[in-house]
Amino acid sequence: MGNLVGYQWRGQYCVRTMPSHYRDAQSEAQLAQRALFRQTIAFASKAKRILQLGLRQSSINNHVTECNFFMRINKRCFSLSDNQLSVDYENLQLSEGPAAPVAFYEPRLLDDTTISVDFEKNPLHRVAGPDDGVYLVAYCPELGDFDISAPACRRHNSVTLSLNPYWAGREVHLWGFVRDNAGRASICQYIGCGILSLDDTEEAVDEVVAEEQSAASPVSEAAAPATHAGADAQQRRVPPE
Repeated sequence: MGNLVGYQWRGQYCVRTMPSHYRDAQSEAQLAQRALFRQTIAFASKAKRILQLGLRQSSINNHVTECNFFMRINKRCFSLSDNQLSVDYENLQLSEGPAAPVAFYEPRLLDDTTISVDFEKNPLHRVAGPDDGVYLVAYCPELGDFDISAPACRRHNSVTLSLNPYWAGREVHLWGFVRDNAGRASICQYIGCGILSLDDTEEAVDEVVAEEQSAASPVSEAAAPATHAGADAQQRRVPPE
């Protein structure tokens, strides 16, 4: 009816007006902002399943969709570099809420596509349920794809994420968060970034072992001349018969 548009959002019927005109200067800054918006929306849409878990309650409280709320709280994490989206993964928030968080430790690679992370179940000593769900989230920039683990109970102190075989050997960013039994999420924690490869892990361990063995060697080549010099000095101090 005229410029009125009716629609349904989260079970509620709403009405709004369509703009009759808008400024379209198509300046360089405006076009760059549009490109950034398009690519950020595309990035957020790939995380839709994660955002529904991590930002559901916060988005309802702010009367926006999970995607819009994600873009609002992560605005400073996105920029364009050579017309390509650049993401500050370390500060990216995939969840937000009042649920008691856990403290994630260093991830372990069980095989080329399976990650396990132990966690401290209630480091802030808040009121927390032992059956709250703890999730791991992975993102592969090369594939442009997200994946999320099945929830592990808070009381189990460990969570595992099994990825598809084609993720093997690729760089992966990892986050974790909690969702309690009331549907409230915690603030997510960035756990780190690494390559999904047991070979790389074994090589790194071998390098550390070699360095430790080298440091533990009793006599180095540099110390050898000094040892001989000390022996010569002792011989010179022996009195003649």
